[in-house]
Amino acid sequence: MNTSEIIAEIEKSLTGDPRKDGPFLKDQAEKYKNSENSTEINRELARLLYEISKKDYESSLYNYLDSENQKVNEQIENARKRFDNRNYSGGIKILEEIIRNNLPAWNDTSEFTYKSFGTPLEYLLYTKLYEPEKEVKSVNCNLAGVYWMYCHGLMKKGRYDEALAAIERAAELNPVDPDVYLQYAELMKLRKNPEGIKFACDKLLQCAVTKEQIGRAYFNYSYYFSEINDPIKAAALLEMCGIFYKPDLYESELQYISNCLGMGSLPPKHTSSELMSLMNEEKIQPGPSVNVIQAAYFLAKRSEEQLEFKNAKYYYEIVWELTEDDNINDHIQELTSTIKDLKEFK
Repeated sequence: MNTSEIIAEIEKSLTGDPRKDGPFLKDQAEKYKNSENSTEINRELARLLYEISKKDYESSLYNYLDSENQKVNEQIENARKRFDNRNYSGGIKILEEIIRNNLPAWNDTSEFTYKSFGTPLEYLLYTKLYEPEKEVKSVNCNLAGVYWMYCHGLMKKGRYDEALAAIERAAELNPVDPDVYLQYAELMKLRKNPEGIKFACDKLLQCAVTKEQIGRAYFNYSYYFSEINDPIKAAALLEMCGIFYKPDLYESELQYISNCLGMGSLPPKHTSSELMSLMNEEKIQPGPSVNVIQAAYFLAKRSEEQLEFKNAKYYYEIVWELTEDDNINDHIQELTSTIKDLKEFK
């Protein structure tokens, strides 16, 4: 037999159990050590042994992570409590333990891309926006959340370069998480990077699921235009912010823009058509994402068809939040009554 035939016969005898296949391959190496094709055979046996060892390593790693990552949500909450108490070093330490555990895993391959989605809506939105060519595999914990929290802690400690690496990893794991881009924008402000702020705003508007997130995107656009010394557009974007949500710094930002314009009073208001014209000119998304609304509506309808009324209500509430469609609101009230009746029936 030639080398190919010998290796084919050996592969037929493999069981898939590394504890059996490893010793078997070593025995085969001994068997063919005096063959005229021993060099080629040994090379192929080494390849098979490497593949088996890799599978064994990955199997052991993922079994370990299945156990360890069940505690991640609890660890995230513990880190959040430390951050709330301004114990950033303590929170960072907890998050670093999670990251160390997961570091060898979840790296994309030629076949798969690993993502960390928090909801089915995020998965659906990701496939719509990015049209991935690789099969999407799910990370078994909220690892994207771990990284953007880690970024937050590092920012508080002034470790901006490490924070950037963390938030970029968060964006890789979940490119449609609004929290990632809110954190990204704050880091870009600290790094004095206006274009980075704009990038974060563009991404945030694509995946925002609340009016607050949309308002904060426009607030950060306003900040961006102030940074590049364009107070007229900064004022217009701040108006857009106010339509959806007014953050605590809204009034002080408005006063800052007024000062930049050299005006004794507040900037003049823009008409709706003027705001829309500016949005088009700057290629800024005007209002909620159609993709988010469509994805939420699809999931709401599907959940309702499957009699999963609580999930349906959750997704309809996202549609209502972004559209203020009275028909949707009426349907939410009907679902609320249905859920209540079912609860009483049980």
